[in-house]
Amino acid sequence: MNPEIKEYISKLEVIDTHEHLPPFESLREEGDVFRDFLLHYFNVDLVSSGMSVETLELLRGDSLGATEKWRILEPYWEKCRYTGYGQGLSLSARGIYGVEDISADTIEELNAAFMSCKKPGHYHKVLREKCNIKISILDRWGETTQCDPDFFIMANSLNALVYPETEDAIPSLGQHTGVEILSFDDYLKAIEIRMGQYLQGSRLLKCGVAYSRSLDFARTEKNDAERGFKETIKTGKCDVAFSNYIFRYIVELAQESNMVMQIHTGLQEGNGNLLSNSRPILLNQIFLDYPRMMFDVFHIGYPYQGEVGILCKMFPNVYVDFCWTFLASPVAARRALSDWLEFLPYNKLLGYGGDYCFIDAIYGHQHMARNNIAEVLSEKVEQGLFGVEKACEIGKALLYDNPAELFGIS
Repeated sequence: MNPEIKEYISKLEVIDTHEHLPPFESLREEGDVFRDFLLHYFNVDLVSSGMSVETLELLRGDSLGATEKWRILEPYWEKCRYTGYGQGLSLSARGIYGVEDISADTIEELNAAFMSCKKPGHYHKVLREKCNIKISILDRWGETTQCDPDFFIMANSLNALVYPETEDAIPSLGQHTGVEILSFDDYLKAIEIRMGQYLQGSRLLKCGVAYSRSLDFARTEKNDAERGFKETIKTGKCDVAFSNYIFRYIVELAQESNMVMQIHTGLQEGNGNLLSNSRPILLNQIFLDYPRMMFDVFHIGYPYQGEVGILCKMFPNVYVDFCWTFLASPVAARRALSDWLEFLPYNKLLGYGGDYCFIDAIYGHQHMARNNIAEVLSEKVEQGLFGVEKACEIGKALLYDNPAELFGIS
């Protein structure tokens, strides 16, 4: 790796395109280092390797001490520590707490250091001092629209609007908008009001419904959608025709308001889902039908990254986001970046989003992303595609300039 490129990339200020952190530091949950480190992502590898859900919950609880928990975790840790998720946790332990290797000899030290940082100021320490992140785009799934502006810009969640899955989803929309939702037209009116409320805080939207339904939002007539709305109210199960219409209705409103939609594609987090629901190619018709809507396509669509690359090349309103990917599959992320630097205009690439629920993991992931980006850029310099100065310019574009331009961050 070229040392000049590596040093430059390591010091860049970053715009983080996607996080799930508590919106205010005061909302961090209680618990030990096992509670946090096994909260998100690495727990998927543990279950995949054979750990029972009951054992996982025991490790995340408070009935055992750190040494006792480690005895249970250790054989699974050894199987999983070399995945991207495991690498990220090791880097976080080292970079934040000075623990070189997570082991039986260090687990008590790590837990004590972690517990000593459960106090105000840890967000600043990790996000600003350790990671040099200017701002993060925050996705909190539900109706939350408030967050700490020192660290976050909210991406307003569309999930409950597009695909209401709970009994209180539609009544909640009515409460937030002041509309008594008794008919389909009432629902559309409430959607318009809610979108206006979103715009008062942020022009960013997030759609993650590929966890629950297909990304094939087929054109739907209003009368079919209205029947679907009535069926949704009657059965409590969201009707697809209704959902298709609402998604397109929202995109139409968002397009007229110059909003940006972040949209989940590819691998779903967790153990077990229908992967084909999240294929990026299913969005092809949406990209054709709404050419002025800006789409930030998440997770490079992994393992369908080839589809995302083609769509991004075809459509000027489509951008590809590496959030999560340098953690989920570092090798796949490097290969995709290497491919796309010779296939796509590099202003279409957004280089980093931590995509984590707990603060410490952000350090490890951004470290991996910076190193992998520097490695790919160094290879391009060695191959003679461009020089070191241009490599550094591209690195800055990926990690700062491109998301700043797309999201309107000064």
